Order: sequence, then C-alpha cells, then structure tokens
Amino acid sequence: MGIFRPVSLIITNDIRIEPFGVHAWADVKSGHALLNTDVTIKNYSHAANKNIVVLQELVNNENQVVSRTSKGYRLKGLDSFVISNRNVNVVNPVLWSVENPYLYKIKTTVRINNKIVDELITDFGFRTINWKTASNQFYLNGKPVFINGVAEYEHLLGQSHAFSQEQVRSRVKWLEAAGFNAFRDGHQPHNLLYGKLFNEKGILWWTQLSAHVWYDTPEFKNNFKQLLKEWVIERRNDPSVVLWGLQNESKIPKAFAEECTQLIRSLDPTSQTQRLVTTCNGGEGTDWDVPQNWTGTYGGDPDTYGDDLKKQILVGEYGAWRTLDLHAEGGYKQNAPVSEDRFTQLMEKKIRLAESVKDSVAGHFFWLLTSHDNPGRVQGGEGLRELDRVGPVNYKMLTPWEEPTDVFYMFRSHYVSAKKEPMVYIASHTWPNRWSTPGIKDSIMIYSNCDEVELFNDIDNASFGRKKKGDFGTHFIWNNVNVRYNILYAVGYVNGKAVAKDTVILYHLPNAPSVKKWTANSSLLLEPTSNLNYIYRLNCGGGDYTDEYGNIWNADKALPKDSDRRYAGSSSWTASFSDMPAFLPVKGAPMLQYVVQKIGNCFKHFDMA
Repeated sequence: MGIFRPVSLIITNDIRIEPFGVHAWADVKSGHALLNTDVTIKNYSHAANKNIVVLQELVNNENQVVSRTSKGYRLKGLDSFVISNRNVNVVNPVLWSVENPYLYKIKTTVRINNKIVDELITDFGFRTINWKTASNQFYLNGKPVFINGVAEYEHLLGQSHAFSQEQVRSRVKWLEAAGFNAFRDGHQPHNLLYGKLFNEKGILWWTQLSAHVWYDTPEFKNNFKQLLKEWVIERRNDPSVVLWGLQNESKIPKAFAEECTQLIRSLDPTSQTQRLVTTCNGGEGTDWDVPQNWTGTYGGDPDTYGDDLKKQILVGEYGAWRTLDLHAEGGYKQNAPVSEDRFTQLMEKKIRLAESVKDSVAGHFFWLLTSHDNPGRVQGGEGLRELDRVGPVNYKMLTPWEEPTDVFYMFRSHYVSAKKEPMVYIASHTWPNRWSTPGIKDSIMIYSNCDEVELFNDIDNASFGRKKKGDFGTHFIWNNVNVRYNILYAVGYVNGKAVAKDTVILYHLPNAPSVKKWTANSSLLLEPTSNLNYIYRLNCGGGDYTDEYGNIWNADKALPKDSDRRYAGSSSWTASFSDMPAFLPVKGAPMLQYVVQKIGNCFKHFDMA
C-alpha cells in the first residue's frame, strides 16, 4: 500500500504539453517510413486567448534533424486540444532491433511569441513486428527472432514494488547477464525505467496489466479501464513493447476482455496489425491466450516440450522448483527431490528442445528471474527445509537476495557470447560437501560458453583433460576421474587462449599441493596495519572472536537505537522502517541468520580515515 514509484513536483507554464502527451507511431515501408504524431496541449489558466506554435523535430543518434513540422493554434482559457501530424516522410530510417536498438528523439516544443514555454523529448524507434507468420515465428523488421524471454515480478523482500533506479537497473543487468532477449511483466505494469532501458538495450517487452482479485461491478470495471488507459498511454511509444498483456491466469469475463481489447485498439493504432492483446493461461476475448508449459514440474513429459511448443507457438511460462544447496547425483530424474541439479538440467533440456524447433515457433519465457515472497499464499514446501523459507517464497533463478543459482550460469553459457563475456562455472559452488572421500567420481559438470574447457584437481596441476564444447543445450561433463584433492579448477579457452577460470574448494578431501601456496600469507589478513588507530573490529556474521594477535573482534549484532556506538553491525531490510524492530528477521526467520552465517567469518578493519 502507499506510494511505490518516485514522485516529482514540477513547476510548469500554464500552457503545457500534457503528461505523456506526445503519441508517435509509424508505418514503415521499404526505404522510408511515414511518421505520425499527436500532441495534446492544455491551457490551465483562465487567461485570454493565446497564439501558440508547436514545433516537432525528429533527431537521429548523430543529433541531426531528420524532419521538422510546425503548426500554430489559437488557445482559449482552460482549452485542451490535439495537434496531429500525419505521414511525415522519413527516408531510409535506421530500424530498431535486438542487435541494434537505434533510437531517434522526437523533440516537441511549444512557443508563445517565439518564447519556449514547454518542451518534451520522446524516444522513438522505427520497426515492424509480425506475430501472424506462416512459419509461426516472430518477425522483427521482416526477419525471424527467437524469443528467449524471462518473466519477472517487480518485487523485493521488505520493499514490495518500491524499487530505486539502481535496483531497476540491477534487475535489467541480471537478465542481460543471463542472455535473455525478452521480458514479461509479472503481472503488473513495471516501473517505466524498465521500458526506457529495454528501448536502449534492444529487449523485447510483453507488458501486462492484471487484476488478481476480480469484482464484476461497474465501479471495478470503470476503475480497471481507467488504469488500462493510463498504462497504454505511458508505454505505447516504446519500440520494445511487442505484446499487450491483459490478465494472467484470467478470471476476466470474456465480454469485458473484448471491451478492454477495443479500448487498447483505440489508444494504440499498431495493435490493429502488429502488437497483439493477450491473456495468459486462461481467458477469452483477446487476440491470443498464450499457454504455459510446466511439463516435468506438475506432471507431464518434458521430452515432448519441442512438439508442445510447435503446437503452442509461444509459451508464457516454463520453469521448475528448486532448493538451494540441495543436490543429487545421477543426472535429471522425473520424480526426484527438487534439487538445484534437477532444476538446472530440466531447464537445459527445455531450451535444447525449444532451439531445435525455433524455425517453427515464436519462443518462450522462463519463470522466473528472481525468487519472490508470496504473502498470503500457501505453497507445498518446494524448499525442503524450514531453513530455506522466508514465508512462502517462489524459488527461481536468483535468490531473494539476488544470488545467482546454477541455472543462471546454464542460461549464460548458452546465450552470452564468449567473444563478449567468456565464462566458466563449476557446478556447483553450493555443493562443497559433495564427496566425503577421494576416489573415482562421475558427473562433474561445467557450464561455459568457451570453445574448450580443461578441468584440474589442483591449480594448473593434476589435469582431468580438455574437452570441446558440444551441441546447444549440452554442458561439459567429466566422468570416471580420480578426485584426490580438495580443489576443482576449470579453465575456459577461446581460440586456444585461456580466457576464463573458476575454482571450487571441497570439504573433507586432502589438501591439494597448491593449498600451501595459497595459505602461506593468510595470517597477514588479520595483522593490524602500522600507524592506524582501530576503533572497531567486527566479526561479520559471527560472535565475539579473539585473533592470533590478541585483538578482540566484536560480535555482529544489532545495537539499541540509543547506543552511542558509531557502528551498529549488520542491518536488515526492517531498519528502513521506523516502526519495525531493526533485526526482526534474525529472530523471526532462521533463513536470514543462515545466509549471514554462510558468508563466513569475514573480518574487516575500521580505521580513523
């Protein structure tokens, strides 16, 4: 409840462009485009008639004016009107695409007596989209694009939808890092910064407006239509928007869905032929009820996923459950505990099968980027231990604290180019206790986008051999290798050059020879630096500790609000709220204690500087 978007108070002239008052769309032809714009102007004063001039300039990336239009109007007191420009010819526009998200700027200026009284800059991209193709592929600018998408709740533990700009940018960086090229709102309109970033980065956007509780009353419907109108007006200029999503797992009546679809049509001319209006997994009255496919999770055979996708064309959700730190040997099994391994291998199977039929499908959206809590929802224990729970949580790719799980690296290894960002990841960093004794081991898996990977049992020593990258949807795997030491070390190669490395330190096994080199100077970590006066020493995530130099490291714990100590230890999300205990989760949710302790006893020195 309450305000969860940034709010600004802006002083304007009485005569101004209305908020989101510039609407632009284009009919893209071969070699040129016809640009259309509407500009809504309002006079908020009772003043006498004013003569205004509205100037519009289309500016390219090189800051060159491509086209210019100018119209005059005599504006009465409290008057509002729309100035329309139709079929402005733009020769050889650079098209917006996933590979080259080229943006123009539409500069709209309002002048009175040659003085600027308002100005608005609108990002715009020329492009065509087509969902209704003979091959069932999605076409962008006349070329097929396989949609490798991800869905996301704009939700953060303790903050709900109240994201800062930095947090929005972080989420977008995560989806880029995993290699996704499309994004689906789950299931409400996201912060408009998402759209701005998608426009700039070439990410396709399926935006949604949903009502999780439905009341079949005139009041509810009128309010829903008002919100729908605002939602479309705020996003219709974005070239990244390719679908309008009206409801998820719908309860919306068919007749009202048809009414809302027509309202979208009236606000966005491109929805007549390009952008479709959808529901997802249930619902009638729109252009398309996009299905979900959870085979392998809620029953069904995941090996049929390719054939399923050919019938379904676009899948709005595919995914599975998983439990962080829970692992199992032996590869994917249908009826098995929901381990990280099972989750990752099931998703790898699905992207492999999807890619095998991508010449006859549009694509699919993975569910979900970030694990999120579901207040009020009772779920069936996908986290197998109470330690894994913070209330009912939908556990997916990233943890609620945005820690990547193995499936993140799986996606990254397939969809991010090694030329751009080479990577190698040993599965799994959350499985250091995998073996209790040395010996012959199987199924050591590595995810990498490199040409080749070499696996060692020590740092650059005790090699298990180098392997070449296999077909799409497969990973590097070592079987029947003699693991003697406590280090797994992987090196990724591109064109024969080492470009990426990864290391896992295992429990229980004998130390590798190189461990001595690593630990030779480890005591220096705690040694005080000369000429510094230490005020506090804090044992992050642990209790009181006395080190080998006799220095006391204080326990990491919350301090009373009236404490005169300058450093109060770790804090939780509740510290942001004045009426909540600063450390509520520590006592109320064992998982938070557990996560802090997993970080380890990290020691920090605090000096006067």
